[in-house]
Amino acid sequence: MNHEKVFLGDNLRSCRKRCNLSEREVSKMLHVDITTISKYEHNTRTPDIYMMMRFADVYEVSLDRLVGRK
Repeated sequence: MNHEKVFLGDNLRSCRKRCNLSEREVSKMLHVDITTISKYEHNTRTPDIYMMMRFADVYEVSLDRLVGRK
């Protein structure tokens, strides 16, 4: 098992950029404030599992990919 520290926010930001979306666009798609998206991406707040599923749907990736499990 890989024990490297995974930063969820980095993965969220990477996925968002890969999709060519701004934080504002994602915040509108998920119906949350842009500051919430920023906090997730800067690792100062952690989304719950339901929000993670919504991110996975928007970015068209698996939950494993979002948490760095490839």
